[in-house]
Amino acid sequence: MTYPPYLRAFSVQQLVTEIPECLRARRRLLKSKMNGDEMLLSITQFPLLGATTGTHIDGQGPTNGPLLRSQLLSDDCLHPIPPFALEIDGIIERRGAVPHTAVPVFHDTNTPWPFIDPGLSPAALDLGILRLPDASTSSGGSRDRDSGCSIGASDRSGNNGPAAAAANGGLPTPNLAHGRLFGVLQSGPTPASSPLLDIPSNRNCVLLDSPLFGVGSGGVLRVTLCAADLDEARVLYDHLAPISAIMIALTAATPIVRGYLTDRDSYWDVQCGAVDDRSAQERGFAPLTTAKGKLIKSRFGTIDSYLGSGPNSKDKSFSPQYNDNNYTYDSGANLSMLESGIDEELAQHVAHLFIRDLHFATDKMLRDKDDATGSRSNGQEHFKRFLGCNRQNVCLYPPNTRTRSGWEVEFMSLEVQLTDAENAAFITFIVLLSRVLISYRLNLYLPISMMDLNMARAQRINAVKEQLFLFRRDLFSGRDGKLSGKGRISRHENSDSSHTAAHAQDPPRPHLLGSDSPDTAEYVELTIDEILNGSPTHKVTGLLNIVLSYLPTMRLEYDVEQDLRRQLML
Repeated sequence: MTYPPYLRAFSVQQLVTEIPECLRARRRLLKSKMNGDEMLLSITQFPLLGATTGTHIDGQGPTNGPLLRSQLLSDDCLHPIPPFALEIDGIIERRGAVPHTAVPVFHDTNTPWPFIDPGLSPAALDLGILRLPDASTSSGGSRDRDSGCSIGASDRSGNNGPAAAAANGGLPTPNLAHGRLFGVLQSGPTPASSPLLDIPSNRNCVLLDSPLFGVGSGGVLRVTLCAADLDEARVLYDHLAPISAIMIALTAATPIVRGYLTDRDSYWDVQCGAVDDRSAQERGFAPLTTAKGKLIKSRFGTIDSYLGSGPNSKDKSFSPQYNDNNYTYDSGANLSMLESGIDEELAQHVAHLFIRDLHFATDKMLRDKDDATGSRSNGQEHFKRFLGCNRQNVCLYPPNTRTRSGWEVEFMSLEVQLTDAENAAFITFIVLLSRVLISYRLNLYLPISMMDLNMARAQRINAVKEQLFLFRRDLFSGRDGKLSGKGRISRHENSDSSHTAAHAQDPPRPHLLGSDSPDTAEYVELTIDEILNGSPTHKVTGLLNIVLSYLPTMRLEYDVEQDLRRQLML
């Protein structure tokens, strides 16, 4: 089967004809391999995966197997090819325990309340089969993982950070914002001997006890976009990231986990928690000895920083203040790239990736020369494999001489839909939006903390209709470094009761509060409908309106443009 090259030879005709046909062809191929009594469903997650009562999966053996070490899943659920088993084993070994996740249960009239998970209890998670020696705290055989720096407010103001590190011979300097080296979050006193200190409660929650609930699950519809150069890739990376929460709310399709109706519609946080391989030190439950620092997020999650426009770009819409979250990076890698002429934002982005490590590496990858050609490895395959272990809402991939691909940005925040037409429509929207971002140079920057808050709201029940999302009011200003407004307006007091109740769970964010008017606010809280279709009240144009206005500039044939409009109206 020949698949379209998508943006490598970009043609809008492909969006109309080849992508839908490609999806249909894949479905036909899969159906041709199935038995007559089998059905093909395009769903994000098998809703009964890990269910303990009233279910039967053909060929599933006993649980508590040596590979998954799960009381909910049999090892037969794992694909037999080695990379899957190696990935699972790497996650468990690195964390020092099997990751476990608690998913809130939806409370309706027939739900026993308080709800207690009958299939798995926190006490069961402490069994010997699940507990492993914590490699990060053991005295023997531990690896020296080099030094790391923690980005905080003082780093961004220039008092510490890379410049200070260079002045001290490359050694990381204390983070004055938190009063200690590497410190990002402070935790209460807890014994450092146990790697399972953060065992979740099964009160009103369903428990998951295997990385398999995250690896190969989640039903992500990935869209890979090719960029002409690094500057263009940075534009796509930065301005698609704030759209992630909007697309998660639009495509949310995972309300059922382990056969239970849950109190969320999206699988994003569940997947990120299931593959969380941070050690006890990195999670803050043990003193830092060999780890590079505390890590706020799983290696699957939202980005921690923007790349910025680049030192040679005339676009001044990026401000370092948008990177307002704390994150840790590898100080040695950062310093090496700075000395090689890499700009600070890009150097810290790559150095932040290097605080993680590979779960496994094949013999072929570790060989210095290619057996077939005899040519010496240039490290590209190593780096590509490394990037594949750090999956975020948007991912940046450098050019590859072997595949002859250029700079690529992968959008990872779409949940797969039931029909090929729906999946094709979302792919079309993201591709066209990427062209609009590059052609119009829209400014979609949000502070990272606002983006994370939007991601939390996007996963709640019926978020597409009931939640409000922080969004930039004027998408066309800021390229000259001058903003059209300041602060943000909060609609909590002015919105209807459903929106007020929906945001009752929001964590306090004092630095996001403001009282600017809708005409002057830099950020406003909008519904999904207002973000896509515009809001006259807040003078917001709407993303869908901008994309539709872009179509006539492409001078398309009438039939092609009409087909595109029909896809976008889905």
